[in-house]
Amino acid sequence: MHELLLIVSAGVLHYLAHSAVTLAVIGAVAWLGDRWLRRVGPQAQHRMWVGALLAGVMLPLLPSGMLSRFGSADAGLASGTATVTSHAIVTAVDRWTLSPLLCSALVMLYLLTVLFGVTRLLWRCWRTAAMARRSPKFPLDAADRMRVEGTARRFGIVPPEVRCSHETRGPVMVGVKRAMLLAPKVFFAAGNAEDIAAALAHECAHIARRDFAKNLVYEVVAAMVAYHPACWLMRRRIAETRELVCDDMAAGALGGRPDYAASLLRLATTLAGPGWRATPAIGVFDGDILEERIMRLTMDMPKVSRMQRVAMVALASCALLGGAATAAALSFDVMPQDSAAAPTQMKVYKIGDGVTPPVLTHSVDAEFTQKAKLAKHEGVSVVSCVVDSDGMPQRVHTIRKLGMGLDEKAIEAVRQYRFKPGMLNGKPVAVAITIEVNFHIY
Repeated sequence: MHELLLIVSAGVLHYLAHSAVTLAVIGAVAWLGDRWLRRVGPQAQHRMWVGALLAGVMLPLLPSGMLSRFGSADAGLASGTATVTSHAIVTAVDRWTLSPLLCSALVMLYLLTVLFGVTRLLWRCWRTAAMARRSPKFPLDAADRMRVEGTARRFGIVPPEVRCSHETRGPVMVGVKRAMLLAPKVFFAAGNAEDIAAALAHECAHIARRDFAKNLVYEVVAAMVAYHPACWLMRRRIAETRELVCDDMAAGALGGRPDYAASLLRLATTLAGPGWRATPAIGVFDGDILEERIMRLTMDMPKVSRMQRVAMVALASCALLGGAATAAALSFDVMPQDSAAAPTQMKVYKIGDGVTPPVLTHSVDAEFTQKAKLAKHEGVSVVSCVVDSDGMPQRVHTIRKLGMGLDEKAIEAVRQYRFKPGMLNGKPVAVAITIEVNFHIY
């Protein structure tokens, strides 16, 4: 059980450490890309932020330094034999040593953050479903029914079911399989036909894009990194650019951006009063960027040719991929220290400044796993350890992983190594080194 807890703690700390750096790098790149893509349009900006969120969550799940490995097995080699070579790298490894108590605290705080995010999402989903159940069908007259059906046809969707709800400050869309439009009782009497058409077009744009289901997916994914400020930025910009995309779709369907902007302002004045409760559903007033939306709809946007648009999107995509590759290539680990196995009161030195490197006197070949052998998977697993004053390897762990069980085999072999210890002023001392274990199929 103790070993299982250590493995779980190591996995959580690994993800936590890598996601902290990965999200910071990708968030910065996405922020620059967002500014660059303003001339292209909100659709490109929205996709940029969605890609950034998914990359920021998924990349830390990759093994450390995965993109730093080069080389692959020769497809024509099928002998199934392997020779493993290793050598000590005479560069010291900087390391933070975390106490078991601190490791446990970090793991618990992270898991509580994830649990809070998931619980909050489930509560909002339950509240939305309850709000929909409490809402009776809207008593639409013939003109309003034709208006809803006509707007739905423009977007190529099935007309949504319209229900009356006193818990919304404006029309909102809910539902994954079957879209449902919830609107306050005064909605169809709150403004003129143009204003109602603008709100319906915006909500139908959400339905056509399946934004309710997508938003649930983004919320679930973001729960894994909800602790990070970059995640907060990504979620906010996803919501904001989503509203800008739907504004463009609605204005295009209605045929006039200035008229659509004027309708938004009148609807906000009429419906968005202080008496309305906020809702987790997706509505016409989401994003809290009404001023930006109005300005964008009424301002003359600079003309961008198709070639320029493609070039700008390609450049922003390459920048995001480059940032993701840089983050994924970072090779570091945060390992919980096992107080029962690690020596205490041991001062660890780096090679240099009078400290000589340990000399390998006995090595053991690491074995291929059956899975790696069948897949012809080869490469280098980099192992970090501390050679103590008796020449014994301590604190053995991988800092560049190879996968398929080979890293465990490398650690198993390195633990059987023996060294002549490093020296300082003629006395043996503990020295931090890294060891390359090279798995190669002949």
